[in-house]
Amino acid sequence: MMAHSINLYFSRAFIHRNISVLVITVMIVSCKEKLEQSKDDFIFLERNGYMIDSYDGISVYRLESGEIMNGYYVISNKFGKAEEFSVSEGLLNGINLTFHNNNEVYSKANYAKGKKHGEESTYFPSGKLQKATKYSQGVLIGPTISYYESGQVQSETKFKDEKVIESTSFDIIGNITSQSFIKNGRTMTQYISKGVVIREHINSNYDDFDAMKFYDSNGEMVKFLRMYQQGDKAFLIELDEEENELLRINIKDNPEKVLEYREFFSQM
Repeated sequence: MMAHSINLYFSRAFIHRNISVLVITVMIVSCKEKLEQSKDDFIFLERNGYMIDSYDGISVYRLESGEIMNGYYVISNKFGKAEEFSVSEGLLNGINLTFHNNNEVYSKANYAKGKKHGEESTYFPSGKLQKATKYSQGVLIGPTISYYESGQVQSETKFKDEKVIESTSFDIIGNITSQSFIKNGRTMTQYISKGVVIREHINSNYDDFDAMKFYDSNGEMVKFLRMYQQGDKAFLIELDEEENELLRINIKDNPEKVLEYREFFSQM
């Protein structure tokens, strides 16, 4: 009975030992496979380990040797990771990441054949979203939304043909501080305080008209001033609300008269 118990004990010990060896062996093989897979999937380079050529606005990525890059690259610097990107035949294709010095993601974008395509985001060092926008085959289509680190929207911008057609800015508690829009071929930018427009910049998209309206706290227009260049002469022109000329001052000849408007210059 004693011999049977001893044999049973050693048999179990043998089984446990072999199972342990098997488990360890599997773990070693598994880790080895993961390392080999990692080596195949990622190519590590120093920050100065590659160069970029540009052809017709498209960036082509090459190794220092001049060889066209292919694969998924992790670029390091003294702080850790600087970049991660996927390259196909020298062109960015897929995810592109850059990092803050604390190794948090700074920017994240998607590329297709060397052009931005899809969403692009930037982040604060804390990891919170700072700005989000969208591209289509390298063309900015927006909208673009910027955020304060608190998460409150800082600005919203809409685009058409890569040009801003509408934009609104907010303070940290959500009040509108400025808004821009296109009206009758002009870009109108209004600056707002406590819900009231305090000045309005008017810039023509077709000619040289460039002027500023100033308002009081009740929203009533106080001054409408235009700067105008004619040859080597510069003029300050005061207009009425219908844009009729009230007064034209040659800035070089009458600097003392121009100084009468100095309270408005600091706001222009």
